[in-house]
Amino acid sequence: MSSDWNDYADGWDGNSDVRLYADRAFAALDAYAGITGGGWQDKRVLDFGCGTGLLSGKLAPHVQEVAAVDTSERMIAVLAGKALPNVRALHTDILDGNGAGEGLTGFDLICASSVCSFLPDYPGAVAQLAGLLNSGGMFVQWDWLARDAGASGLTLQQVREGLHLAGLGGIRVEQVFDMGGGGQAMPVLMGTASRK
Repeated sequence: MSSDWNDYADGWDGNSDVRLYADRAFAALDAYAGITGGGWQDKRVLDFGCGTGLLSGKLAPHVQEVAAVDTSERMIAVLAGKALPNVRALHTDILDGNGAGEGLTGFDLICASSVCSFLPDYPGAVAQLAGLLNSGGMFVQWDWLARDAGASGLTLQQVREGLHLAGLGGIRVEQVFDMGGGGQAMPVLMGTASRK
């Protein structure tokens, strides 16, 4: 597997597993936060590590704005080509402090779908992202569940600790769905928390 996400951009949306993952993540988010039930029309969302915007596209009809950010220039180009209403596609690394001039603060919801386990400093990144939330704003992530700390992905305990160290409250971490792969089920966890 290439370490450069630009290499995957053109075929990303054509991958049925990628689309299914986005569908299941959005369903879990809707069950948790009631996105499709109304009340979100004046809310701002940050889709952190948005890729080609599969999750952004599901969120956009229900919120005021989705700021979709990714460090992959090609993924953002694919997303921008979709011209989704209410979605601002931004090629930036907000963890490096870039994007401050883009109004990347004051969010009611930050989503991170299958991105946190790739970050070199997961607790530090969550703390930085938590600072972009409004009071009462929610942080939601989905990542591959690692059964132990040495495995690929994140453990339930790592996510709980990361959300706690970020100063977030109402922490909930659980396995929410499985994805098939190589003849085995690959569990996906969902971590949720809110800014006090």
